[in-house]
Amino acid sequence: MMAAHPPPAPSQTCETAEATIAQYIAGTDPVDTLVVDGYLAGPDGDLIAQQLRAPQLQRALTYSVCHAVRPDVNDFYQEDGEPDEDWHRRRARTVRDHCTVCPVRAACTELALRDDETIGIRGGLVPEELDRRQQAELDRLTTARTQDERAVDEQRARIAASAEVQRLAGQYLGGSVPACKRQKNRLAIADALRRRDALFAAHRLTTGWTEQA
Repeated sequence: MMAAHPPPAPSQTCETAEATIAQYIAGTDPVDTLVVDGYLAGPDGDLIAQQLRAPQLQRALTYSVCHAVRPDVNDFYQEDGEPDEDWHRRRARTVRDHCTVCPVRAACTELALRDDETIGIRGGLVPEELDRRQQAELDRLTTARTQDERAVDEQRARIAASAEVQRLAGQYLGGSVPACKRQKNRLAIADALRRRDALFAAHRLTTGWTEQA
């Protein structure tokens, strides 16, 4: 897994701190390991991608062939008035040259299905195949979208809890602050740390990590 960036220093602005915290949180997900070990392109790729939440799928796409080489986006869509025969030949080349060698093609397909984007090639599947998959998996995709929304809310809660720790850590640092205020601040920081750590522990468990991970 890629090394996570440390939490921001108290001197950072609120916006900078939240951005850094978000990056730190993203780095704790096991997506990097899944990609490196080939789990999002192998025979079980679809089953594994289905267990990931939308932010994790988006993170996985940073390892995609499209992200690395920036192919012409028009290669993935049928042009207006293009004969079906020409389009079929052209899309076969696109799948061969880009999708079959992509290490995260299962994540690409899953994200397309959840986002209802089935008019182009995604993850090596052509529009007809994407439509069939979407119709066959309507109930599962509905559940996945609900879980994605909850995951986003939980991530916001983790970011807010981490930002609160940073805010409290930046208070009452001067030696002229009365001892009673410093003690109150230390207690508030300890309470904020407990709330933050509880949120992170719950997140690790739901993403397949143990509490010690």
